[in-house]
Amino acid sequence: MASATYELVWLKQLLKELQFGDITQITLICDNQTALHISSNPVFHERTKHIEIDYHFIKKKIVSGDIETKFVNSMIN
Repeated sequence: MASATYELVWLKQLLKELQFGDITQITLICDNQTALHISSNPVFHERTKHIEIDYHFIKKKIVSGDIETKFVNSMIN
């Protein structure tokens, strides 16, 4: 999720520099409900210390409105 967020921020900046249009918010689709919950929950969980840097980066981008996250089910029945 963090890698995708880095790429989306880079792509948004590139499109802005190329004057391709005004992109205000990009939707990041994720199939991991736990990752979505951690990134949108304002309470920092003690058990997620190893992802602290990525968590803060994603949280900052969500709060600023640069990205929005949505869940998509990827289970094949």
